[in-house]
Amino acid sequence: MKVKHALIFDAVVLLAVAVGCFFNMEWVRQMFGIGFAPDTIYLSQLLGAAVFGLALQNWLVRSVENLEKLRIIILANFIGHGGAALVLLANKLNGLGDATAWLAIGYTIVAALTFGYFLDRPQLKAKHA
Repeated sequence: MKVKHALIFDAVVLLAVAVGCFFNMEWVRQMFGIGFAPDTIYLSQLLGAAVFGLALQNWLVRSVENLEKLRIIILANFIGHGGAALVLLANKLNGLGDATAWLAIGYTIVAALTFGYFLDRPQLKAKHA
């Protein structure tokens, strides 16, 4: 698998989540176990804006070929997805959220492992003529 494919796939998934946060706040509140209040609509849309920013970041850096230049973006994705997985798992184990929270937990773990793989992947050395 190439880094480009992982970034594109992650951007598409994050875009779908962002659109869900913008327009279907009930889905987000149920998944994360957030009760209904007028402020939670704003919170959901703010979460959608942040997730959209991450999706846009991954989409814009997808064409960078040098893995070493992408290292900081890959590290940010690894830490972000890993942290999100821990928070989502802790919330679910405390009884918050519905069954769709397991989808979010599973995806964030797989994404963290994928970006962790690219962090540890050795670079091929260029041959000099």
